[in-house]
Amino acid sequence: MIRIVIVCLLALLAENMSAQFSVPSGNTVFDYTSNLSGTDIKHIYVFNKLTGATLTYSTNSSNVVAFYKYTGSLSDKQPIPTSDITWSNSNSQTIYTIKNLEDGKGYIAETNGNTTEIVGIIDYSLHIPQLNSIEVSEGEDKCSSIKLQINKKDNLYFNTPAGKILQITRLYDLEYETLDASTKEFTPITNKIESIAIGSDLPVDAPLIDTKFTISGDQFAKYFGQSIILESDTYTAIAVKGYIETEQTSVNTDNELSEELGGSAPVEIKFYGYANEPVTLYYTWFIYNLKNPNDLVARYTDKNISYTFRESGEYKIVLEVANRSSSCPDTTSINFNIDESKLEIPNYFSPGKDGETTKEFRVYYKSLVKFKCSIFNRWGNKIYEWTDPSKGWDGKYKGSYVSTGVYFYVITAEGSDGRKYKKGGDINILRSK
Repeated sequence: MIRIVIVCLLALLAENMSAQFSVPSGNTVFDYTSNLSGTDIKHIYVFNKLTGATLTYSTNSSNVVAFYKYTGSLSDKQPIPTSDITWSNSNSQTIYTIKNLEDGKGYIAETNGNTTEIVGIIDYSLHIPQLNSIEVSEGEDKCSSIKLQINKKDNLYFNTPAGKILQITRLYDLEYETLDASTKEFTPITNKIESIAIGSDLPVDAPLIDTKFTISGDQFAKYFGQSIILESDTYTAIAVKGYIETEQTSVNTDNELSEELGGSAPVEIKFYGYANEPVTLYYTWFIYNLKNPNDLVARYTDKNISYTFRESGEYKIVLEVANRSSSCPDTTSINFNIDESKLEIPNYFSPGKDGETTKEFRVYYKSLVKFKCSIFNRWGNKIYEWTDPSKGWDGKYKGSYVSTGVYFYVITAEGSDGRKYKKGGDINILRSK
C-alpha cells in the first residue's frame, strides 16, 4: 500500500514538473512573481492589453486536463468553456490554448482532480496608475532629508486561491538634480533611484541645488514602453554642504623633520572653503588646539583663510557653512598635529665637497620658534652666527674656507611647546675645499 502511494506521488510530481502555463514571448506580457510565495499562484501575467491574448498550457501527460477560472477564491471556480480552449499535439506534448482571457481571474489546470498549476491574469490597460501631484514637505530634519507627498491612484489587487487579497507592488523611478559634495568642484549630478515602492510620503536626501522631482513608471509601463511621468514644481534648495582644501607653505629645506600636513612649527597653512553656492552664503572658520578643546584659538568669517601655527598640539579646523537664513548650517573639519620641538646636531661636515650630503653644518629640527647658533674657533673667536634653523654654516670665514680641525658651536633655541634648548659642543671639519 505504501509503495502504491509513493508511486502515485512520484507520478503526480513528474506530471506537475512537465506541465506548465506559458504566455507568448515579447514585451506585451510582464511576468510578475514578487510576493507570491505561499499563495499557490506561480505567476501573475500582466498583459499590456487582453485583446486577442491567449494562455498556453503544455503537458507530456496523456491524462485529460480540466481548466477552471476563479474570481474571489477557489470556492467560486467555474469551468472554462470548451469553446475557449483548443489543443494540438507536438513532439509528444499536448498543447492547450485558452482564449478570451479575463482581467483579475485566476486560471487553474487540474489533472485527475489534482491542481497542477494556478496563474493570474491582469489587463494593464484597465489599471494604469494615475499620478496627480508631488508636493515637498520639510520636517525637523529638512537640512538632510525632505519628504515628497505624492497624490496618486495606483492600487492594484489580486485574489489568491484562498480568498486573500494580494496587493500588486508597483515600482517607480525617481529623479532629481543635486551636487556631488565629495569634491571641491561640487559637480552637478542626477540622483536616480530606480524601482522603488512609493507610498503617500517618500523621504529623499535634500538636494543641494534648486530642482524638480520627476516620478516615472510603474514597472509595467516601463516594460511596455509607455511614458507615465509626473513632475513637481521647482523646489528651492536650503541644504548646504562644505568642503575643505589645504595648502601648506613649504620652507623647502631638507633639515626640517616634517612631511605631512602640520608638522614642524612655525608653519603657515592656507584653508580654502568650498560649498554649494549660491545656496551657501556664509563661511565661518574655527581653530581649536585640542590641548584645551573648549578654548577657541581663532575665528574667521572669510571664505578662505591663512593661519600660522606656532604652538605644538593636535589642532582641529572646523568650517561651518550656512544658507541665507542660517537655517541649515553644515560643518566639516580636519585634524592634524603640530609636532613637539626637536633639535639634533651633527658633529662633523666636509665644507664645499660636491656630492657630500654634509657639506654644510646644519641642525635637524622640528618646531623651533627661536634659534641662534654661534661658531667659534679653538681660540674662542666667533667666526659665524645665524638665526634661521633652516640655514647653516658653509665652513667659510671672511669668504674663505677654514682649515680642517675642531671648531665649537653654542646654540640657544626655543620650541613651539615652550621647551628651551642650550647646547654646546665641537664640530669636526674633516676636509675643506
